Amino acid sequence: MLAPANFAETVAGDVSVGLAHYGDIDVSPELFIGYVWDIVCKHRPGASDESSAVDFTKRLYLRDLYLSCGCVHNKEKAWTIFDSRYRRFIADLVRFAYRYGADTEEIADAVLVSLYFNDRSGRQRIASYDGRSSLATWLRVIVINRAINERNDRKMANDESIGDVPDGRALTNLESAVRAERYGKILTESLVHALRELTAKERLMLLWRYDENRPLGEIAKLMGIHQSNVTRQLLRVQAKLRESVIQTLASRHQLSASAIQECLTDVVDNPQMSISIVNLIKATPKPVAAFVKAGLLTPGDELPRIAESG
Repeated sequence: MLAPANFAETVAGDVSVGLAHYGDIDVSPELFIGYVWDIVCKHRPGASDESSAVDFTKRLYLRDLYLSCGCVHNKEKAWTIFDSRYRRFIADLVRFAYRYGADTEEIADAVLVSLYFNDRSGRQRIASYDGRSSLATWLRVIVINRAINERNDRKMANDESIGDVPDGRALTNLESAVRAERYGKILTESLVHALRELTAKERLMLLWRYDENRPLGEIAKLMGIHQSNVTRQLLRVQAKLRESVIQTLASRHQLSASAIQECLTDVVDNPQMSISIVNLIKATPKPVAAFVKAGLLTPGDELPRIAESG
């Protein structure tokens, strides 16, 4: 259902507000109007009363929805702005919500990356922001809930040794093991195929970040780029891997869309699915030689764990 004229006029005026605050992120008025209208229809089923829909819309944080609209539609400029505006804020939230000793930068990076990918419903996590609160408030809830969940997980792990109390988690773990058995082999094959399509630079970035745990700032200096560009390029590589895996699972292994979603969800959420992308990268033929040939390394560079697999 198309947005009514008065509604479209109301929302179109807020494009300039979002543009003034966040800058140009390649979001057209038409795209933004449709995006906000979908949110209104979700919270006002039918949206038959136009004045009610307009009143509801006026209570939304349209300026922040402008940025989330760009992110949901994978506008590179939007994600760059999101990273530059909210990375430090998220890091501050992490320091507040987590106990002393937590790796603030690592957790903040994980939060940002998680917003880019889909949740269990198959919807991109950033798309769950509906503008009924400010983007800052929404991010605060996400970080605090993440900290609480991690504390609860640690507490449950410590309590597992107490008694033989029936636990619904046992069934969940059994189902996870079954899915890992079902999808493990074909997912590994699909990942190997996807990794072969990465450039030497892309593989090196993944190894630096996820094998050697190098800070984003250090990677940025090594590559001669800004730190925000490192995050954006890592997100792009992860999206590239995801798209390749989906294509392989669909074409080569004939999985349905629902089976593919279950398979990809398991990669993130299933503890039984212990596939190491880092190890798969190392298993590619002579990775160090490829990095040297690409001019990313010189012979003798100290990357011992990479060299051992080459």
